[in-house]
This record gives sequence, structure tokens and C-alpha cells, in this order.
Amino acid sequence: MNIRQLKFFCLAASTGTFSAAAQKEGVTVQAVSKSIHELEEELGGPLFARAGKGMRLTPLGETILGPAQEAMTSFELVERAARSWDTAVCGRSDLRLALVTPPFSKHEFICGVIARLMTRSLGISTQLSISVGSRAYANLMAGALDALFTVGRLSAPQCSCVQIGSVMPGVFLGRNHPLRKKPMLSFADLEPYPALWSEEVDGFNDTVLVTCRKAGLASPLVPIDTNEGVVDFLESQNGFIMGINLKALSIRPFAMMHDVDPADAPSIPVCLVTRAEQRRAEVERLRQFTSSEFSLMKRLFNADKTMSGY
Repeated sequence: MNIRQLKFFCLAASTGTFSAAAQKEGVTVQAVSKSIHELEEELGGPLFARAGKGMRLTPLGETILGPAQEAMTSFELVERAARSWDTAVCGRSDLRLALVTPPFSKHEFICGVIARLMTRSLGISTQLSISVGSRAYANLMAGALDALFTVGRLSAPQCSCVQIGSVMPGVFLGRNHPLRKKPMLSFADLEPYPALWSEEVDGFNDTVLVTCRKAGLASPLVPIDTNEGVVDFLESQNGFIMGINLKALSIRPFAMMHDVDPADAPSIPVCLVTRAEQRRAEVERLRQFTSSEFSLMKRLFNADKTMSGY
């Protein structure tokens, strides 16, 4: 038994399919299936049983899920402690940043472009990746990351959250949605239709969805945490996703980004989040740069030549 097997098991249990677990981890479905099969052989029984299009935990799977999750947490704590020790003892002069968002099309390329811009402008080697929710926060507090960029404010212990700019909300609709031909949508238009809720994303900070609900959006929420579920939600359930209003996020003809009526749409703050006790000169230079050059970074995200889907 090894940590890789337990990690794949926990992911499959949380996502409901081997394919979703593989996609989250960036490996093949065969790799996940093989690891879980080996774990089942070691434990002496099946961990999953088929249930419709997905699967469910067997009694054995339910029994080991809690201990497996605890083992994963302990392993991650060891990794973070090691990274924190490396940072404290060895010191470094680079910047390690994360954009708090689910994966989107060409995110690696976009992050690379922005990291290169920061490296050249600041004269500091900069890395930018994407991360979500509690994982991003844990890496920030452990010192593995120097700062987070969040869409919406974050209130978290021992953190400083400074607004560096703002964006406007948009509505992501599937190609068959009854509202698809309306270029601008009010909250009243959207009220009869369900909005996607991700606990990992929307439960972490005041995302676009959370901010819009505070401003009066009253659509019912539907929790979804798999890619397959998102596709079905947009294609078959007339659902919608609140996000940043960037037309480059449209995936023609599958789904399109629509404007929100300015009478309803709240301004969404984009924030730089750092540890409250952070005193590194490199981070202070980052704060100054992002505040003055936010409009340039936003143009990079909205460039059709560099980003064409979500």
C-alpha cells in the first residue's frame, strides 16, 4: 500500500468516477484503475461498485475512506513542513504565486505569459500556477507560495487581502439554454434557472457567484464537482455559471459568455492575498507592480489570440 494508491482512491470517492479522478491528477484513467485494483487486492475486497453512470463505495470502501483521508492529510502536512523548512533555512529570492481558480483552457500558457511579464518587469524570477480553495491557502501559510490572486475578497486567519483591481461578472450559458439569444441578462432573467455551486471554489472566498448573490441574484444553487457534471448541467439542465465577463472564455458553439445588466452587476474585486507577517522585499514590489499594472494583466487574459475557452 502506498500514498499514490490512497490518493487515487480518495479522489475517485470524491469525484464519483475514475476518469474525473484521473483528470484532476493529470494522469490516465488506466493509471487510476490499476492503482485502485492493486489496493483492492491488498485489502482483500472491492472498494467501489457500479451505480448507474457512476459508482459508489462498497462497505469496505466506506470503512477505509476516513482513515485514507487522514493519511492523505498527514502526508500533505509532512510535505508542507518540508517546503516551509526549505524556505526558512535556505532562503530564496524568487516569487511563487497562484491564481485561485479552477482550470481553464490554456491556463498554463496564460500563467506563463504573466509570469514572464512579472519576471522582466520586477527583475525577480516568478512562477505563476493555478490552485483552488483550501489547498492554495495551506500552501500560502506553509510558505510554498508567496501570494494568491483571488477573484473576490478572501477573509482568512493571518492573511492580508488587498484589492488590486476589479472585473465585471458574466454569465456562461450552454448552446441550448432558453436565454442564449439575449446578449445581456438581468438577475430577474436568471432567477428561474439553476446556478452552479462548487464548495471547493465558492465556499472559499467571495467569488463572482457569492458576490452576485449578495447583490440580489436569487437563482437556486446546484452543487457540482465533476467535469462531466458541468457539461450535463449546461447541456441538459439549463444551468448557468457565473464568472468573469471575458468573451475569450466562450467555447463556440458549445457555450457562450453573456453580459450581466449593469443595473444588477456588482463590481468584483480582484485581490492580492499574502501572509500577514510577510516582510519580503520581493512581495512588496509585487504589490506595487500588480496595483499599477492590473489593467495590462487583464488585457492578457482577454486576448482572443492567447485564450479561447474555459
